[in-house]
Amino acid sequence: MYFSSIELYNFGIYRGHHIMNLRNQQGERNITLVGGLNGRGKTTILDAVFINLYGRKSIEFVVGKRTAYNKLLSDRINKSAEDGHTYVKLTINLDDEEDSVITITRSWQKSGKGIDSTLTVDKNGIEDTYLSKNWEYYVEELIPFGIARFFFFDNEKISQIADDEAFDKIKGSIKSVMGVTTIESLCQHIEKIRKEKEAGIKKSSSALLSAQAEELSGSMEVCETNLKSLYSKKASMIPELEKINVQLEQTEQTFWKEGGNLGFNREQILKDQKELKEKEDHLKEEALTLASSPATPLLLCRELCANAFNHVKSNGEAYAKRYSLPIIKKMYADLLTDFKSKWPDDPGSYEVLTELVDDQIATLEAEADLNSANIITPLAQTLLERFLSQGKSEARQKAAFIVSENERTLTALNQLEVHLSSGAEKANTTALLNQIKELQAKKTQLETEIARCGDQIHSANYEKEQLEREKNKVFMKIASEADVSDDNARMVEYSTMTIEVMKEFVTRLQAQKVTELEKNITSCFEFLSQKEGIITSISIDPKTLDITLRDYKDGILLKEQLSAGEKQMFAISILWGLALSSGYKLPVIIDTPMARLDSVHRSNFINKYLPNASSQVIVLSTDEEINGEYLEAVRDYVNTTYTLEYNEAEKCSSIRPGYFGGDLK
Repeated sequence: MYFSSIELYNFGIYRGHHIMNLRNQQGERNITLVGGLNGRGKTTILDAVFINLYGRKSIEFVVGKRTAYNKLLSDRINKSAEDGHTYVKLTINLDDEEDSVITITRSWQKSGKGIDSTLTVDKNGIEDTYLSKNWEYYVEELIPFGIARFFFFDNEKISQIADDEAFDKIKGSIKSVMGVTTIESLCQHIEKIRKEKEAGIKKSSSALLSAQAEELSGSMEVCETNLKSLYSKKASMIPELEKINVQLEQTEQTFWKEGGNLGFNREQILKDQKELKEKEDHLKEEALTLASSPATPLLLCRELCANAFNHVKSNGEAYAKRYSLPIIKKMYADLLTDFKSKWPDDPGSYEVLTELVDDQIATLEAEADLNSANIITPLAQTLLERFLSQGKSEARQKAAFIVSENERTLTALNQLEVHLSSGAEKANTTALLNQIKELQAKKTQLETEIARCGDQIHSANYEKEQLEREKNKVFMKIASEADVSDDNARMVEYSTMTIEVMKEFVTRLQAQKVTELEKNITSCFEFLSQKEGIITSISIDPKTLDITLRDYKDGILLKEQLSAGEKQMFAISILWGLALSSGYKLPVIIDTPMARLDSVHRSNFINKYLPNASSQVIVLSTDEEINGEYLEAVRDYVNTTYTLEYNEAEKCSSIRPGYFGGDLK
């Protein structure tokens, strides 16, 4: 499927009617490039798509906090609109058998102190009242809200999902991709039915079992209340921790700029410098050892090695004929001798047979010509095969690791040398150090509290599971002791059995789907990252859905060890891997595409991600993001361009063809 048009009327910064006509991939051209300076309405377009598709659900994405839906709509009515009427229209071409075209129009206007809103869905140009009334269910089949953020996202915001604390925010989306969310929702509905039928069971069941069921239900309610409180407490601490991290980073930068702790702890700096130099020497030794390895020089001609190996394999038959030729000659000679001795009176046949044998031997000698085959021993062939299949990758990974660690070490040494050469005084750094210590103490305290909350949540979830099992057992007993003609009892029994089965199914499904997701995220990161071998695998815990990164030594690699650009690529890899695992082929909309990316990662993002993300990629970019060499790199993939032009006098934006005054076609 793809979007064929996005139409806005008095929406946000856009006054009056505006439309973007879009196209699906044509040949290699899959990108719609929309340019606009900051504040010109790029994010407004992304918000419009979410509001159009999901209505009330879009609050979570558009605002990011609780707010009234009417307020969300009211805030997006253009302030200069003369009629006070607003709508967003999205036209979608489906990939079904009928090549259906769906047009969703969500419109609203102020009515007194409230908002009147309507939703109309047309199919193939004709209003479909069924789809209009049931759109919230149909859109979940078309583009489930749980996976929409993998395809429509603000690149400036997604790096937060690479942080340990914030990764919880996307676990629900991972469950949605796996299909777990649907099953959990089903279990919740069945649980509601069971509660309704539980009260209607005839009083033939024992009072003791009923009391146990009530007690367990009460305990579960307490447990659920406790869980909500713990989740809320943990969620409230995460923004505070992020704020402290920013303050700590800024204070540390100031601290080092003003001389660091040289003013009162020069000996420690000298000690750190010595350790870093020892590490640098150790890395040099590792580099020399790697360079002196017999396999390393072959990396310079790895294509030649591969060609040689393929050539050797293809000449295997020539080798076999070469070594078997003397045996064949002897066999033919014995054959001729035996023939002549058994049929001495038939010289004509002997001559014919002799000619045939000579022809066969001549053919074999030509095919086994030593000049046409490379001579290589079986051991050399085995070593060459091992180098191509394993040694090459290991050497490159190790080399990448050494280069990366050496860069970090040299950077740290340069910083220390700057501090050692400065004339910082103790009085200028003591206050900053005390501030850093206070922030670090607060950070440690918050991290401890967050970890404690995590442990308490884990314990509470375990307690809830145990209580639920006990409650299910009691319900089964109640149902078994009830009147056999009691429909309520049968409903309780079957719903309990269903919940038990679905819980087990969720556990197994999650374990099964995690493997595919790990593979997709890892391959996406390897494809996008410029540092080969730094991360060799990405694993996801099948129960908690926590991510673990590993280096080429199979050691755990903390996310904090990644640079800002690598974190951004890691976050994009998560979204891309989730999109691939979802099985949905949807358009991709990216706002602020180059956020936090350095030049190398920008190049990889432009040349690797955008051409391969989807058959339709809508990029909302400033003139400082996709320009110059990046604009040239993406030119061949662009099929449509627009620019968001701002009218200062009217305080409104318009959508115009072309990219900042130029045409990329």
